[in-house]
Amino acid sequence: MSEQPLPTHFRTCCRNVIQVLEKVGVLTPELDARLLISHALGLRGAAFFLEPDRLLSEHELSEIAQRLARRMAGEPISRIVGERGFWKHEFRLSPDVLDPRPDSETLIEAALELLTARGHSPDKQHDKLSFLDLGTGSGALLISLLLEFPQATGIGIDISAKALEVAAANAERLGCGDRALFEAQNWLDGMGEKGAGGFDVVICNPPYIRHDDIEGLAPDVALFDPHGALDGGPDGLDPYREIIPQLTSVLSPEGIVIFEIGEGQHVEITALLEEAGFEGVGASNGQYKDLSGYIRALAASPCRAPR
Repeated sequence: MSEQPLPTHFRTCCRNVIQVLEKVGVLTPELDARLLISHALGLRGAAFFLEPDRLLSEHELSEIAQRLARRMAGEPISRIVGERGFWKHEFRLSPDVLDPRPDSETLIEAALELLTARGHSPDKQHDKLSFLDLGTGSGALLISLLLEFPQATGIGIDISAKALEVAAANAERLGCGDRALFEAQNWLDGMGEKGAGGFDVVICNPPYIRHDDIEGLAPDVALFDPHGALDGGPDGLDPYREIIPQLTSVLSPEGIVIFEIGEGQHVEITALLEEAGFEGVGASNGQYKDLSGYIRALAASPCRAPR
């Protein structure tokens, strides 16, 4: 790019950025170019398409070139623009939070299906559900549920104070800050003793990557997601072993826990749930697949009869 400066016409600049992204193998060059340029110029929505013959200033060209260089180096678009679309909303990000991805929307789909089957509905004015999000990060899971159920309240737990700042800011910006509480702690430690219980849904996307596999992940994950949000220990199951035995202290008797899991982990995690007195609920005995066909979420409730 430095050898061939970007043209000053908006339309030609867009074409040039797309061609550069194509050459470095970006899978969605048109979309990436639109997002990069829109962010550099402060354009929202359809404004990108309204001035194709606009002349760009030197400063504007510099802003575009800086973002393009970051994308060419493998940095994800979401990290460059500082936000990610998840479910129905845009969530602000920081280096301290996991980048929420479409696979995690499987947890929201499972929650909505299970709650609807139990007679809950967003239009019920007295349907005051309570949610607990473990490892909340950006708050994407908790906030998405709160925005689906306007009478619901929820707590987001994370060990990172900086992540909690991001989550709280997202909740406030998206209009549910008065229904969300964010607290710093390690998983469920002490929550039962504090009397925090009776949650209708506990939702959790814990670290589940095997420690030795992290360096081999795609660069946009390995280099830019916080490793604390990825590393699940030697076999990727350490967080589940810690969380599952404590779930009955915070769930209501009819409550639902929904975990995100890695590929092929459903057998081991199902066994952990069953050992703790849980049984699968909903589709396929609590197994929910992502768009790629992998089991991405497990949903379970306390067994109604003693095991």
